[in-house]
Amino acid sequence: MLHIVSTAERPDLATISGTWRWEAFLNDEASLAEVLSLDRNAATCGQPMPAVLVLLKDDQPLGMSTLCRDDLPGREDLNPWLAGVYVDPPHRGQGHAPLLVKAIEDRAREAGIERLYLYTSAAEGLYRKLGWSRLEAFERDGEAYVIMQKQLIAG
Repeated sequence: MLHIVSTAERPDLATISGTWRWEAFLNDEASLAEVLSLDRNAATCGQPMPAVLVLLKDDQPLGMSTLCRDDLPGREDLNPWLAGVYVDPPHRGQGHAPLLVKAIEDRAREAGIERLYLYTSAAEGLYRKLGWSRLEAFERDGEAYVIMQKQLIAG
């Protein structure tokens, strides 16, 4: 059975979420130890953000997503962010990413957050299907990215 838990509920999952985050997104920006420390701190901070959610199937981690502030350097005017959506490769293509995105959206709504942002280089189509819209495009290190947004609470 699939279910989603936060690393605040299951701090033991911060090691796998931190490892996935480092491997997928941050291995050229930070050490694994630094990223693991951040995920362990998120697990115990007691605040709505950062929040790391992990998708489990029969207690096996399949993927993760994060609610955080300041995910994109230079765009501190846009907050908060859906970040770090990751599904372990053997479990991709089974509809897990939308579950992880929806879980972050629900958590943000519960916290009274009206709008979320994200940036992606490869998954714009996925997020469009989930109701996100393009805000702007940018390039970093020769790669094209888009910033997307989603209104969560009518304002």
